[in-house]
Amino acid sequence: MDNATINKESALYKLLNQYPLGDNTSECLTCGACNSRCTWFDGEGGPLPRQIIRMAALGLDELLVNSDMLWDCLVCNRCTQVCPMGITMDKVVRKARSLAIADGKIPEDVKIGIKRRLETGDVNGLTTEEFVETVEWVSEEFVDEVDDPKAEIPHDIKGTKLLYLPNPRELGINLLHLTAMAKLFYATKETWTLSAHHTDVTNWGYFVGKDDITEKMALMVVEPAEKLGVETLVLSECGHGYHVLKYLLEDIIGRKPEFEVLSMPELIVRYAQKGVLKFDPGVHPYKIAYHDPCNIARKSGGYDAPRELLSMVCDGVVELIPNREDGICCGGGGGILQDSHSTPKRMITGKPKADQIKATGLQNLATACLSCHRQLGELSKHFKLGVTVDTVASLASEALIL
Repeated sequence: MDNATINKESALYKLLNQYPLGDNTSECLTCGACNSRCTWFDGEGGPLPRQIIRMAALGLDELLVNSDMLWDCLVCNRCTQVCPMGITMDKVVRKARSLAIADGKIPEDVKIGIKRRLETGDVNGLTTEEFVETVEWVSEEFVDEVDDPKAEIPHDIKGTKLLYLPNPRELGINLLHLTAMAKLFYATKETWTLSAHHTDVTNWGYFVGKDDITEKMALMVVEPAEKLGVETLVLSECGHGYHVLKYLLEDIIGRKPEFEVLSMPELIVRYAQKGVLKFDPGVHPYKIAYHDPCNIARKSGGYDAPRELLSMVCDGVVELIPNREDGICCGGGGGILQDSHSTPKRMITGKPKADQIKATGLQNLATACLSCHRQLGELSKHFKLGVTVDTVASLASEALIL
């Protein structure tokens, strides 16, 4: 790279430098501030933020793609919080991942998930019939959960106030989380529904940087919701799902949706503030640490609702240090968690978070993202932290006073 000259004809260079801030790699000062913020920088292997930006700025597309740094990057944006030129890493990395020459580097599991999502509406390939069977079976169990023979988990009801968009895990390996969310909806006394044509909060098009796929997946959420005529789309606890559907949605589809978008913690806090939902913090008589999902917090500004809710359902919230905009990624972001072969690498990317959790001396940790939840649980086991990891909304459901 010592003798490299700028190649303004490269495919990546043409995609970048379109705006004053964010993708302006040509203005990089090579100061290295980004390296100083990367929580993986001092670990084994991993991407070099400044090198990624310099390769992009010089038009060294093949060198960047073949370096493997694009899919090692967690796109957490911590590295560019202090960039003096306002260059945003996830904008650069996602554009580079979108290159045709980078297609071969996309993890196979991500490719399969995208194909399934576009074909069935669910990254796990859950069909409409399977969705209905699953929800109706869980609904039968839900009657006992709330001790009300008239209770149900409804689906495809038009004109309800609320529509819940679940995480794929809630329709597969974590059905109890879906039941917990249904309990909260039941307690609001509002009309609500699920949709068999609207079953997945994730958007893996965002991971691969393909704008057309990202838009298709977003519209697969928006259009069924608008047809149902709901007032509010309520998102399951999902970091990148929140970032795409609440923070980026209007830019992605080119218009405002015909409904409000809230995360599950935001909805619960709203109804708690109205006095509709009440909680018994004695159910969780302990201090709890909170992990900020990068996509919800640093990248979307969603800091407060999870903390407010935890303060209602536990004995108090203890901040990890650092936190909020300076928070450390769990090590599973950017699509790395979706790659089934990434576990050894994720234990490296997650060590700074494990060290941070250990420093609290606490036994309980919460987060507002099911992907972070999985990664943090695996970190606890791998590093023998002995920490119980829960989602914020599931803790609220357990403490709910019906």
